[in-house]
Amino acid sequence: MKKICLIWIVLAGVAVAAPRPNILFILADDHGFDALSATGAKGIATPSIDRLRDEGMVLTDFYVHNRCSPTRLAFMTGSQSDRAGWHAVIYRWSMVGINADEITTPELLQQAGYTTGIVGKWHLGEYEQFNPVNHGFDSFYGFMKYEGEKEAIYRDRELVEKVKQKTDGIHSEKLLAAGIEFIETNKDKPFFLFYSSPLPHQPWNPSERFKGTSEKGNHGDVMQELDWQVGELLKTLDEQGLSENTLVIYATDNGPQLNFGGEEKSGIYRDGKWSDFEGGIRVPCFMRWPGKIAPGSSCHEITAIYDLLPTFCEIARVSPPQDRVIDGRSILPYMLGQKVDSPIHDAFMVNGSTFRYGDWKLIYKKQDPGGTEKYWGDRTSARAGSLFNLKKDPSETTDVSMQHPEVVSELTRRVESAMKDLKKNTREIGKTPDYSPEKSNQLRKQKEGY
Repeated sequence: MKKICLIWIVLAGVAVAAPRPNILFILADDHGFDALSATGAKGIATPSIDRLRDEGMVLTDFYVHNRCSPTRLAFMTGSQSDRAGWHAVIYRWSMVGINADEITTPELLQQAGYTTGIVGKWHLGEYEQFNPVNHGFDSFYGFMKYEGEKEAIYRDRELVEKVKQKTDGIHSEKLLAAGIEFIETNKDKPFFLFYSSPLPHQPWNPSERFKGTSEKGNHGDVMQELDWQVGELLKTLDEQGLSENTLVIYATDNGPQLNFGGEEKSGIYRDGKWSDFEGGIRVPCFMRWPGKIAPGSSCHEITAIYDLLPTFCEIARVSPPQDRVIDGRSILPYMLGQKVDSPIHDAFMVNGSTFRYGDWKLIYKKQDPGGTEKYWGDRTSARAGSLFNLKKDPSETTDVSMQHPEVVSELTRRVESAMKDLKKNTREIGKTPDYSPEKSNQLRKQKEGY
C-alpha cells in the first residue's frame, strides 16, 4: 500500500507553506561527454546546454544505468532498477512495466500540490496499465516506446497510428510544442515537467533546418537540434517570468551507443551504452536554480539518477517513501553548496556487476564492451576482479588489482553485502494479467521474425 506524507515547515506552531520551485527535468537519450560543447565536444555547438552549466552546477560524478528503461525506472522509484524488479530494456514483448505499487517521483510531487507532465519517451511498459497517467503524471504527450525511423509503438496498431499522427514519430517538433504548452498552461502554479527527449538516439535524423549545421554529420546535427529544443524551453521560462523560480536539470539516460562503427565516444571515459564502464553509466549532468545553486559551481561527489526522487521530495516538502527501501538520498546540500560531514553516498553499485567506493571501482562481474560484438573494434573486456583507481585513471585503462589485493577484498565484501540487501529488499516489476515467460518469448520471436 502506498504511504505518502507531507512535511510542513512549522514556525511558532503555525504551518507555513513557503514558495516551491517549478521543476523541469530534461533527460536526453544516448549521448556522452563528446556530444556537448559544454563538456569539450569539437564540431558540435550546444550553447543552450552550456548556459545551464555556466549558470548552475556541474555534477561530474553523476551515475545512471547503462540503458534506457533501467535509468527511467530508477528515476521514477528512487531505487536502482534491480530493486524495483527489472534491469533490462522493456521491449514490446516483455509484457512488463512499472509496478502500480511503486511510489513514484511524480506521485509524490502531486501530493505536494504540483501539476505533473511528461513529454516524449516513456519506455516503462506499453500496455495501458503502465501508461504514465496511471503512475503520477497528470498529462502525457509522446510515446511509450519507438523502433525504426518514425514508428511509435503501442501494443495495437490503432494506438500506433494515433500516436504517429500526434507526434510525427520520434524526432518531432510537436514534442517541443507540447513542452512549451505545458509550461505556459501551468505557469501560475507549481509544476513538474519531465521532458524526456528521444534525441539523439539512433537513427540520427535531424530536421531539415539542422541538416549540415555541425561538423560531426547527422549525429552532431541531431545534438544541435536537441540543444535548440533545450534553448526554446529555457526561453519559454524567461518569457513567462519563471526562470528565477525553476530548478532545471539536464542529464542523459546512458552513454553513447558505440556499435554503429561511428566516431561517438564518451570523452575520457571508457566505452558506452550497454556496458558498466564509466562511459556507459557516468553521464553529463547540469543543474540550474537561480538564487540557490551558485553559477559556475561543481560537485565532484558520487550522485545518481535515483537521488532525484528524495531531492525533489525535500524541495517540495513531502516525505519520501517510508515503507520500503530506496537507494536515493537527497543531494540538496550539494546543490546549495552546504558543507556535509561525510559524503551522502560513499558507493555506487549497478546491476551487481560493478561497484564504486570512493575513488576505487571494482569490476565484480566480467565486463564486455557495449553493443554488438562485430563493432567492438579495439574495445576490450575487463575480467571479474579488475580494480581501477578512478582518480588517477578515470579512463579505466590500468587494472591495479594485483597491487591492491586488500582493496579488492574489501570492495568484494561490500558488493556481496549490498547484494544480500538487494535480494532481501527487491520489489516486483509490474506484469500484465496474461503474462508468462513463454508468451513473452513467443512475442519476442514474432517480432524478430523466427
